[in-house]
Amino acid sequence: MRTQDVAIVLFAYNRPDKLRQTLSSLRVAIGELISIAPSAADIPVIVALDGPRSREVDRRAVHEVELVARANLPTAEIHRESVNRGLPSVLLKTLDSLFESRSIRRAICIEDDVQLSQTALLALLHASELAGEEGHVIGAAPLHADGSVEHQALLLNAAAHSACSSFLAGYIERFSLDGAQREGAYGTRDHAAISAWSEQIARQAGLPAPGGTSQDRMRELAWKIAKVRLDGLPVRAVRHRGLWGQHNTPWYALRTGQLWQRLDQRPWPEIEREVRASFAR
Repeated sequence: MRTQDVAIVLFAYNRPDKLRQTLSSLRVAIGELISIAPSAADIPVIVALDGPRSREVDRRAVHEVELVARANLPTAEIHRESVNRGLPSVLLKTLDSLFESRSIRRAICIEDDVQLSQTALLALLHASELAGEEGHVIGAAPLHADGSVEHQALLLNAAAHSACSSFLAGYIERFSLDGAQREGAYGTRDHAAISAWSEQIARQAGLPAPGGTSQDRMRELAWKIAKVRLDGLPVRAVRHRGLWGQHNTPWYALRTGQLWQRLDQRPWPEIEREVRASFAR
């Protein structure tokens, strides 16, 4: 299994307890990967840490998150923002910089409120190799009912990021979503204006409306326009530890089935067969 072109990127903010849980499962998944592909011991791990808002409680939480990351991932690179910029800006900056290096062609991106299965990294990398060199994005769970990928843990290659980078930058600039200019900008974004703008772009491209205003939905729109392959693993290799997204309510978690997510913890040979059958088509 090829690992020399891969980086693992963990996006974190102000949730130290959830980060501890995520890192616990990530360490197990890294160990499982190394047991199959020893060269994976050299995969760089980057923690992209968004900065605090102006409240003292937020500054303390972000500082604790940094301490948790350094204690659990002592060799990782920690990239910390000085202020809270919001996930779209941090994601864009981190991946733009990462893919400037010719040696890194694939990134496994993980958010800080999930639990990974022990074979999550193995499955994503195996699926990516089967997908080939063209632009592809692979979520660490089956596609959602609406065809969208699992963004909380996914693998994308450099071609896929290139296909959405300028679109994401335009989205951030057009709707003033960088928290460095206005605190909390992304969380208080103008959903109606973004929906109207993105729906028009989708309609012109002959695509359905994105169905949301997050950076996840904007990246997916850009990927679909560019005909990037969007796929999910045939097994669930990630589950959410908390509530989810802009519909962050217990009712939404119940209605979408989040509350019932279960990781597939079968041994790697069984998972490998399913991944191969799904992606070798």
